[in-house]
Amino acid sequence: MPREEVSQEDLHALGVDLARDFPGSTAADFRRYPVLSEGGWFIAVKHQRTLESVAREPGPLLGPIILASDGLDVN
Repeated sequence: MPREEVSQEDLHALGVDLARDFPGSTAADFRRYPVLSEGGWFIAVKHQRTLESVAREPGPLLGPIILASDGLDVN
């Protein structure tokens, strides 16, 4: 799973004020991608220079691994 770009609008929706929280940074300095922690997989938005997380939400059970059986209707 590639690191997705984050827009200025995405950061605003997450409550990030670039001038206050990350002076000198732009939206291009942030990426969204899966991370593994002790709580399982999460989709995180991180500042790439400092690796500070600005948001994270529960991700897929197996993270970036997609099973061939995903999406099959077995009924």
